[in-house]
Amino acid sequence: MTLNENPPDTSSVVSAGGNAIERAMRQASAAHRSGRLQEAIQLYIRLLQHLPHNAELHNNIGVALRSLGRFDAAIAHYRQSLALEPDVAAHHSNLGNALRAVGRWEEALQHHFRAVGLQSDYVEGFYNLGLTLRDMGRLEEAIGCFDRATQLSTDNVRAQTEAAIARLMRGDLQTGFRDYEIRRRLHDHPHPEFREPAWEGGDIGGRRLLLYPEQGLADALQFARYAPLLRERGITVITLVQPLLRDIFRQSGLFDEVVTEGEPLPAFDYHASMLSLPALFGTSISTVPAAIPYLKAPEKQRLRIGAHSRTRLKIGIFWSAMPGQVLDRHRSCPLTHFLGLADNPDVLVFSLQGGAAQKEIEAVGASGLIHDVGRGIFDFAEAASVLTQLDLLISIDAPIAHLAGAMGLPAWVMLPHSADWRWMMQRPDSPWYPTLRLFRQTAPGDWAAVMSQIRTSL
Repeated sequence: MTLNENPPDTSSVVSAGGNAIERAMRQASAAHRSGRLQEAIQLYIRLLQHLPHNAELHNNIGVALRSLGRFDAAIAHYRQSLALEPDVAAHHSNLGNALRAVGRWEEALQHHFRAVGLQSDYVEGFYNLGLTLRDMGRLEEAIGCFDRATQLSTDNVRAQTEAAIARLMRGDLQTGFRDYEIRRRLHDHPHPEFREPAWEGGDIGGRRLLLYPEQGLADALQFARYAPLLRERGITVITLVQPLLRDIFRQSGLFDEVVTEGEPLPAFDYHASMLSLPALFGTSISTVPAAIPYLKAPEKQRLRIGAHSRTRLKIGIFWSAMPGQVLDRHRSCPLTHFLGLADNPDVLVFSLQGGAAQKEIEAVGASGLIHDVGRGIFDFAEAASVLTQLDLLISIDAPIAHLAGAMGLPAWVMLPHSADWRWMMQRPDSPWYPTLRLFRQTAPGDWAAVMSQIRTSL
């Protein structure tokens, strides 16, 4: 059976050789299934020496390479598999997935359409086609593909989840958030196990509700705004947060109690994911809670940034997403695109960047142009202190942009062509954060045009 983005069944490859090849194929398959991808690739390559024209081997190497983020090599192997077996739907679908990963959507679309044309009941094919159409902004067609995948496999939670995301992207928040609750049935859905029941939206006045973030820092920053609405119902609100958010959440006054991950939990009666709150409140675009600001900097500034008498504008920048994030490849913008902001003596540019990307300032020769304050930022309370001393933040889609929005501070957010559902489609603004302005790529990967728009606006 041809591998379609899953650990392989290589029975037809085995049948092509003797006992030694059969043993090597079992070893490669076992390594692939257990996630030892480098080992699997080496074993596949050895097998190719004996079976150089085996389409499934090329396909399986492509799957392993794509999992490791080596998209160009994966594409080459997928093309080999198609040259050898041009009418296998899974080969077209796999190649389409790799092309989508590098933003070559038109090419990806051709192969995904070919896949479902070859196999009209191909569940994975319709699912993958829907993902590509959604990336391209063709949301109605994408939803149709996800719905078709669900018709073919009625318990296809992944397709239903992605259809909900497409509805959120088109601005249908009420239906989108309601449907997005099905994500909780995904086998790899991250959620803590509690003995206490989940809150389903009923009257629990006088009870204690534990909120927890589900998908990272942005979740907590964006949906903390619902805590006052819960407290208005007489609910005692406890929140479980990442250590980076502890201080700024504790001083916000939004919650009755703030607990950091790893600390003992206080007693509570119900729990809810912060990401489920919009659905539980039936949120639509017109009812987004926008009592801005709901977060603030510490009264005593922890960090002070300098300025010169000639300075007319102090700009903060943030350019790199955290490594390992699924969208990191598309969300991050090379630091070199920001250097044009620092060529005016009336402007001071401050980096709020954290992590390994801080080293890029020196690597590109920008140490005399960009003031690195990110090295002194160790949590979001300190980041908030810096933000209050700036005139403007210019950032990629990152938690720092959510923080600025929650504080009611001006920020310009640079978005990839296929942006996260939180920013919807085409809008230059956000109903979640009135002080944010959105600058979107008009072509995949074209940060130069985005920065040109920003420079013109400045």
